[in-house]
Amino acid sequence: ILDAAQQVFETYGARRANLEDVARAAGVSKSTVYRAYQTKDQLLDAVLARQLLDFFTQLDQVASGLPPREAVVECFTSGLALTREIPLLAKLFEAEPETIARADADRSHNALLLNSTDQAVKTLRRAGATMPEPELITVTELMLRLAYTYMISPNGHLDMADEQVARDFARTYLAPLVY
Repeated sequence: ILDAAQQVFETYGARRANLEDVARAAGVSKSTVYRAYQTKDQLLDAVLARQLLDFFTQLDQVASGLPPREAVVECFTSGLALTREIPLLAKLFEAEPETIARADADRSHNALLLNSTDQAVKTLRRAGATMPEPELITVTELMLRLAYTYMISPNGHLDMADEQVARDFARTYLAPLVY
């Protein structure tokens, strides 16, 4: 069901997709999909959680063997690029950024993304970051929020689609935050 849902969300976007399309793509009945996921938002959350796990696994590999500050630079640069390369994330960030940034009382895709702070903190620890845990969590969340802002709204004074611009920005402004 998740593979079919991912395909449907990539094709139609989150707004236009529906559970009936997912059932058809998965080759199962609508009731099977509804038993597993009562709403489209629940299904989208599950698909996004899986995508983000893959996303942060790739960033963890990028950071492997790098010192903490260089890990920040390469993960920021690669993270921006990955959001354009992973089809579902690219579709949502480009065509439906409100889906990513939506903040409902009960659920939030933004919270789903920001909960990845723990994964990013672990990556920086493996890279050798020695700063106290509360500081590393705060700095990591700050960097993620900044990265998400550039992912949702990439146009500005800096062209973050340019890998060298993103790398220089991260080296100058983000890397010094981590030790």
